[in-house]
Amino acid sequence: MELYRFRPAAADSLNGNPEIFVLKGDACSGPVTDIRPVGEGTGLPPRREMNGRPFRLKVLHMNDLHGSLVRLSPYGELPVFSRIAWRVRELRRQCRHDPDSGVLFVSAGDELAGSLFEGLLDDLGSSCSHAAYRLYSAAGLNAAALGNHELDLGVQGLRRAIGQEARFPVLAANLPLPEALKDCIFPAAVLLVKGIRVGMIGLTAPIQGNRSASQGLQPVDPLPVLRNLLPALQELCDVILILSHLGYSLNTATAPVKDAGDRELAQQLPRGVVSLIVGGHTHLALNENGLQQSNIVNGIPIVQAGMSGRYLGEVTITRNGATAVTSARLLPTAALPCDEGFDRAQVRPLLEDVRPLLERRYGRVASHPDLLEDALRNDFAAGESALANYLADALVRRCRKQGVDVDFAVLDASAVNAGLPAGGTLKGRDLYRLVPYADTIRTCRIDGRQLLALLQDNACRLDMPGEPHTERGFLHFSREVRYQICAAGDGRPASVYCASFNGRPLEELLEQDFVFAAPSFVRRLAAAWEKEAREAGPLPLVDLRSWGFEDTGLSLRREIMEYVRLQGGVLDVCRDGRLQVVYR
Repeated sequence: MELYRFRPAAADSLNGNPEIFVLKGDACSGPVTDIRPVGEGTGLPPRREMNGRPFRLKVLHMNDLHGSLVRLSPYGELPVFSRIAWRVRELRRQCRHDPDSGVLFVSAGDELAGSLFEGLLDDLGSSCSHAAYRLYSAAGLNAAALGNHELDLGVQGLRRAIGQEARFPVLAANLPLPEALKDCIFPAAVLLVKGIRVGMIGLTAPIQGNRSASQGLQPVDPLPVLRNLLPALQELCDVILILSHLGYSLNTATAPVKDAGDRELAQQLPRGVVSLIVGGHTHLALNENGLQQSNIVNGIPIVQAGMSGRYLGEVTITRNGATAVTSARLLPTAALPCDEGFDRAQVRPLLEDVRPLLERRYGRVASHPDLLEDALRNDFAAGESALANYLADALVRRCRKQGVDVDFAVLDASAVNAGLPAGGTLKGRDLYRLVPYADTIRTCRIDGRQLLALLQDNACRLDMPGEPHTERGFLHFSREVRYQICAAGDGRPASVYCASFNGRPLEELLEQDFVFAAPSFVRRLAAAWEKEAREAGPLPLVDLRSWGFEDTGLSLRREIMEYVRLQGGVLDVCRDGRLQVVYR
């Protein structure tokens, strides 16, 4: 494996960038026996002699921003990344003249998917190929793991985004690279921070059923890769960090985790070699109130900063003979000041580029109370919803229009975030707020018995009158499926009656196969309730996530927006009796 000096940071970056060296080569196929400097000035200095005072390395970390560089609200665009940039600048200012402290700013991946800035990617004439990478470079990001949603860009999209926008190394040691990406993505980097040599290894989540797999972008099991790479990298470094987009653990339900999550990874690593795992993918806010013992595995702390820029993580690694994480916390981004100069110079021009998407008129919105945000927050899982009916029917029609043959569709509250301006004019910003996430559309094949079991399972998740409402993953079905829920309201499980598909009793169709569509994140928010429900007693619940979904590659939001555009707004909205709830 070869060691190269990385290209210098942008001239407009915030000060404090360390020297960066990157490793080139294959860490997937076998052990790395040596790392050879290539080119002038690529030799690393010897290990720094400690002066009796501790060296404190501050690591600012984020993950899964999904392009939430600003946050859309009914009151306009609220700054997000400009607040993060303020903290980066302020901490670097504090440490600038202190020889015994340094700052690194890193990301654990998933930077763009789900963002309104994706509209820039649709315009090949745009000067911006990756809005997040552009802003990260301007803010002086030091390194980033490659997220699974970056893989959605494909080989050429990735090459363009990294080559044009990323003035920091993008890392993915467990991704076998095609020739076109070997100069864009690296297995690891070494950063020289005031004489301290900090190694970073990037890992990304293996993908199942994703269109990137067909383009040869399929990550492999990270454990053998780390065993291949760590011994050689350890010889060059004083501190080693892993930037991981694997997910927290195999038992985490908020995103699919395959082969190993950060906990399983840490358990298998040699003790004392890796100082910190900076995680992502599963959108968890870890260590909000300081480093938790439960997030230390085999002596290795694991940190993660939620999603969508709600938090900025801050870790201190102290080196004083031995090396250890001595503090970790999450800073709520909304509580940080906005870097007004950065916002004006870097963020606002990108916002102006996408403003036509935000202000685009899609027609009118029907005057139906189910479309209001109050109904979404309080009643979405309490019975039939006209908004859910509209969205589920749109899923079916768009799938068929795109050549994906489905019989019906389902969705839950995890797919939507805001109501619509009932009775008003519909704009692009309203649709981005309605469906702000990076969900794709997946399909699943089941038989009539499984569909009946799914309906019975769903009856147990209904929000009951007089009980606190919590996220249970209650599903709404498209118009092809009709049924009744008989709810006791006295603690006994609810029951399903009169279930039918396209007017035929479901009992007559138990042997028939059905293909249904669902958002990729369906029922992910219900994991906590499901765990408690199963522990409390027997309920006829099904494990929807074990049913073998296939990704269509279709974006949920794009298909909804196209459906609304063709309809001239959100007009055909009603409760048609597909779900009837009877209380006994």
